[in-house]
Amino acid sequence: MEQFIYYLKVSFKGIKRAPLPYALTIFILSVGLGVFFANATFYYQLNSDPLPHKSDKLFFPMALMAPYECNDCKPPSVLSYSNIEKLSQTDIASKAAAMYSADGYLRQSAEQAPLPVSIRITQRDFFSMFDVPILHGSIWPDNSARAEVILTKASAEKLFGRADVVGEKLLLDDRHVTVSAVLDSWQMLPRLYDANNRNHLGDADDIYLPLESGYDMNYLSNSQSQTFDDTDYRQLSTQGRSGAMHQLQYWVQLDTPAQQQAYRQFMHNLVQDEKAAGRHPSEPNNQLVAMRDIVHYFGGESSDIKAFALVTLLFLLVCLFNASHLSLNRYLSNQYEFSLRRALGASRAQLQLQMLADVLLMALFTILGALLTGYAGIKLMNQLLPSNRLFSSWDMPLLLSLLAIAFACSYLVTLYPSLRASFGSLNQQLKE
Repeated sequence: MEQFIYYLKVSFKGIKRAPLPYALTIFILSVGLGVFFANATFYYQLNSDPLPHKSDKLFFPMALMAPYECNDCKPPSVLSYSNIEKLSQTDIASKAAAMYSADGYLRQSAEQAPLPVSIRITQRDFFSMFDVPILHGSIWPDNSARAEVILTKASAEKLFGRADVVGEKLLLDDRHVTVSAVLDSWQMLPRLYDANNRNHLGDADDIYLPLESGYDMNYLSNSQSQTFDDTDYRQLSTQGRSGAMHQLQYWVQLDTPAQQQAYRQFMHNLVQDEKAAGRHPSEPNNQLVAMRDIVHYFGGESSDIKAFALVTLLFLLVCLFNASHLSLNRYLSNQYEFSLRRALGASRAQLQLQMLADVLLMALFTILGALLTGYAGIKLMNQLLPSNRLFSSWDMPLLLSLLAIAFACSYLVTLYPSLRASFGSLNQQLKE
């Protein structure tokens, strides 16, 4: 340890001897890594798996059960209420939940100004399927209609100033509802359970309402809805349940390959029966898309982030090349000092330890500069791409990876000078 501290002192002396080239090397590396850090943050978060322990068990079933004829068509990305009923007529899936989102207004009383809220209209299995944490109260016991809502912690605190509000009364668009539960702080990133129209980039909803209640209250989807007949969207409670009004997403949990195969067969049989009955003339085209593939299936991947990833990687390589060139110049200016140490008996291993001390110092200064540059880059990208603002945070695995990359880049910058110092011809070095 004492020897390594000596090497650090020698490195500091080398920096004082030529501070400008060293500072320029640090600056170039910091800018290159900082820009790379900023883009890597968004790319990592956007492509992360929010439920790694079960994402391969959650599936989005889609079937071409619509009253029109089409060859080689994809099934509609949303389903009708009657489609959901048919897809639910099996106990193959461990859990299942239909859902859609709507807009509404919430307040404590008629005298209070209404608060605009985003409503997730869904079924009880939604919360266990997607690991939604409950802070107070309990989830609805079944999927029947009920005048009950589940609030997020933020919504409860905004309305009441506290989180424990189970049993409190509210007005949801002038309809009386009761708070049955409050969720703990929760935000799935990316929000893969709602990947239509790039909704996976959005915030979590403010309140949750039973699906049957949503239809009874005539809430239309604020994301995607389409009808293939003369269904009146203003009469969801009646026509919406029986007509070809498509606005629902549906998720099933299939825990084993056997369940997955059985559900595919169930979907095939269902569509064949519907086609034989003359309700759906198109050729079957069933899809059972895993959660981890849902964004790609809907074409919601961010081309901007991919383009930035390529550009910033090339920019980092250019910065590494320039920084390595500066380090080599520093080595050439200090070549006689390295040669003299070798002549006095310093081994190649000792020279490598000296270079490692240089690397540690360079990595320390570079990491500080890169983190500052990366933070500024993230703020800039939030302004340019506001839809990605939720994905601008650093978690511990990402931060450790970025630090490892910074250390590796610092080592690469000094690698060639290190090799020349340790393995070059001593006679030639002393002559030069």
